[in-house]
Amino acid sequence: MSPDKQRLAESIRMAIDLEKKGRSFYLEAAAKSVNPTGKAIFTRLADEEALHLLTFERMLDQSASLTKWREWVTAYPEHPPIPLFDENAVRSSKKASADELQALRIAMRQESEAMHYYGSIAGMAEEEEVRKIFDFVRQQEVYHYDLLQAEYDAITQSGFWFDTPEFRMDGKF
Repeated sequence: MSPDKQRLAESIRMAIDLEKKGRSFYLEAAAKSVNPTGKAIFTRLADEEALHLLTFERMLDQSASLTKWREWVTAYPEHPPIPLFDENAVRSSKKASADELQALRIAMRQESEAMHYYGSIAGMAEEEEVRKIFDFVRQQEVYHYDLLQAEYDAITQSGFWFDTPEFRMDGKF
């Protein structure tokens, strides 16, 4: 396997693992949440992570230049542990118990790091098709971050300026 294909295989495998670990994290955070809104947001994010994974895999399947991506990922050796949505973050949320602010902070940090990771992969991609796929996934993580930020602002009552929202969730600023 060429170095470019190897790097792409590693990126795809890590992206798949990130979505799976993100879903697990959000399911656990939802189970620990006492606030109904927090529980609903974490449950929604868990569902969206599963949807992102399916969408990501469909996009890869439909890509003419990536028809063998499943073979590449299978052939690629195990990657080192992913620092995003790792067991330490899950353990931190366990220690926090029902502290949704702590879970929101962890989730926001993880989403921010995922945005940067996907952005760097998109930036290094040589093929436009690959760039579009990873940029799509990055945009989904941006939406998650914004949603988490809005929930954090609502709980801490810090997201409004003179009773006007500082940003809209539909992406129109």
